[in-house]
Amino acid sequence: MRLRLFAFAGLLAAALGVGGCGGGGGDAGVAGGNAQALQAEINQLFPFTPNQPFDVTFICGRSNSQLTYYFDFDSNQTFNVYITLDTGQDVSFSGTYTYANGAIRMLSPNNPILPLDETSTQIVAHMGMVGEFTTPAMYCAAQGHGYNAPAADTFKSYGCPAINVGPASYEENAFEFVHSAIPFSFPVRGSIFRQRDVTPTPFGVPDQAIITRGYGIYRRVGDTFYADFGNQFGDHNLLKGSFANGDMQVSVQQLSPGSGACNRR
Repeated sequence: MRLRLFAFAGLLAAALGVGGCGGGGGDAGVAGGNAQALQAEINQLFPFTPNQPFDVTFICGRSNSQLTYYFDFDSNQTFNVYITLDTGQDVSFSGTYTYANGAIRMLSPNNPILPLDETSTQIVAHMGMVGEFTTPAMYCAAQGHGYNAPAADTFKSYGCPAINVGPASYEENAFEFVHSAIPFSFPVRGSIFRQRDVTPTPFGVPDQAIITRGYGIYRRVGDTFYADFGNQFGDHNLLKGSFANGDMQVSVQQLSPGSGACNRR
């Protein structure tokens, strides 16, 4: 799991030089109309109210560092930061924040790891919450949150049947909800991971598959869920799906649900 995060951290590092890798959510051009309708549905269900304390966990990259930083904000206006150093040691520190006048200010001036007094220069909403923010030295993308019902927001892993089977390739997907792949290994509520494998046929050799992995956030209403992956995938970055059979199965509207449900494993 942590290897996947290192790959995503590379995207964050690149984003610091090009203005952000997350975007406002949405799909690739092949599904633009459907993506716009789904984004409108998400916006209606989860309206964003700025200048409020928030409960969101972020993965962050800093322009002067090769390390990955996890900022875990709480609604009581405190945050914790988790870092794995080059030596492999996990370290952390705490701070306080305010969110007012359209800007997030983070304060932790006296910690010996990363003294902070930074204010955001841009905030992008996703799924009704702070989904991305930048400071002069940092870019952060939401990796989880505390807005789903706790009883249902637990670790689950699913494997999906092959779809888009054709003469040239076929596709397989896998999903994980609420992973624990950050330093200190605590469950990141509100998080979702997707792996998409496109394998050439007729030979179907797995090591020839084109593999795309990405982390996002999801929100659940009853048995329906919505997921936002920023712009990490070339097919669909906004997903709508449903849990069934006591969460033993999920189906995703954008991924050929007629081919069968994804089964828990």
